[in-house]
Amino acid sequence: MTQPWRGIFGILLTTYTDSDEVNLDDLVSQADFVASTAQGIVWPVLASEFYLLDNDERAAGFPAVVAGNRGRVPFVAGVSSPTTRGAAKLAEAAAKAGADAVIAMAPYMKRATPTELTRHFAAIAAAGLPVFIQNAAYLSGACTLAPADLLRLAEEIPQIQYLKEEAPVLPQTISNILQKVPNVFRGVFGGGGGRFLIDELNRGGAGNMPACEWADVFGHAFTLYEGGEIDEARRVHVAALQGVNFEAAYGMVGAAEVLQRRGVLRSTRSRYAIPRNFDDAASAELDAVLEFLAPYLRWPNHTLRG
Repeated sequence: MTQPWRGIFGILLTTYTDSDEVNLDDLVSQADFVASTAQGIVWPVLASEFYLLDNDERAAGFPAVVAGNRGRVPFVAGVSSPTTRGAAKLAEAAAKAGADAVIAMAPYMKRATPTELTRHFAAIAAAGLPVFIQNAAYLSGACTLAPADLLRLAEEIPQIQYLKEEAPVLPQTISNILQKVPNVFRGVFGGGGGRFLIDELNRGGAGNMPACEWADVFGHAFTLYEGGEIDEARRVHVAALQGVNFEAAYGMVGAAEVLQRRGVLRSTRSRYAIPRNFDDAASAELDAVLEFLAPYLRWPNHTLRG
């Protein structure tokens, strides 16, 4: 059996052409960026605004991510759906495209019974790929699972091997799940944009899944941590928090602006976003954040500068 996956799994954003088609070239470019500078790729999940995509668009995007990745790091395909049939079809499309794993929340529009939960994740697992459960407090919280639910699902469905635990997003949440569901998952990843990365790793977490605009900075912090350079990892992580704060203020619109400034995205167009939300003051703040983080950026030459 291969070593469990660990690290920063950068979540790709979804951008669009002027005709409102998913910009597949931007998926290829982001996958190249993340595969070059971090440890894994995820698309499409919450930071990708998967809920604005129809299933055909998601299925068409999977091969673009695979093409940009070129097999360098694990690609975890998002297959969350309010229906079991929809999630299963997406998992099949991900497997056909060459994804390495899938990630899904429980049905999120209406709470599933224990039997329905098992049926839902078993249908996803039937595609033959390892499964990440994303345990998030999304919308009404119908998809948020208790430790007992997670334990039962992992015991009943062998393909469920990993967990993204973010209900709630706190470092103590990692300790809680590892204590209540010990030795069940091959890895438990955190969320929340990576703001608690070092604390989560100290508690036994496997890594984090943040939006990818600073994947190189977080990826380097993780590499330092794995190499035993904990103090230096913390220093790099503290710098990365400037980027986390920027994302918290300006959301995925701001994250797309970062990636365009960094030469990764061609487009920052999104669905149902108001461009004026990113104003002159936001642009000036991004200038300052990029200047501050310049010594830590590894794109496009993939080597630390400064």
